[in-house]
Amino acid sequence: MVFDRERRAWWLALASLPFLVVAAVALNARRNIEDYRHRIEIDVEQGSDQVGYAGATWRLEKVRLIGDGRDTQVLFPGQMRLVIVRMVATATDKIGEGWGQCEVSLTDTTGRRWLPLDVTLSNDISRDLEPKNEPVKGCGITSLNPPDPNHAAMIEEKFVVPADAVATLSVRLSVAALRPQAIGFPLALK
Repeated sequence: MVFDRERRAWWLALASLPFLVVAAVALNARRNIEDYRHRIEIDVEQGSDQVGYAGATWRLEKVRLIGDGRDTQVLFPGQMRLVIVRMVATATDKIGEGWGQCEVSLTDTTGRRWLPLDVTLSNDISRDLEPKNEPVKGCGITSLNPPDPNHAAMIEEKFVVPADAVATLSVRLSVAALRPQAIGFPLALK
């Protein structure tokens, strides 16, 4: 009698396994689709001077291209270049946590995208290029302590890109609360 109940329970568990697997796959797929939709930037407002976004007015402060011998004497092998982008955001509203998951990237006209170097490597490069100055924080770190209204914050991100992409690069910035909206500025590097 006990043996029959155990056998029935075992068969019931085995029969329900395909339904549980399908449910788990469907739930995971739904989460992945929602995450993807939340991370893409499809509504990009391009600016040439200043753009209002995420409670601040953003402007491109400075762009440096390193690796071809013009900015510094450094030459990179393999046709790679280091692009340093500085942006200034002047808060127009109380930002609070509105800059959470701040993300800066470079894109070219073919749709390729480059993400910034990690914080440690970025700081090391800053110290090598300007040993007397404190490294400027990136977007992610600045988002933890955004500026108060009518105050400004500077962010700096560094990217390694192929030399053939340099002429068509633009910088793109977005925050989690406003995605798929983003802002962008053409870099106009030659």
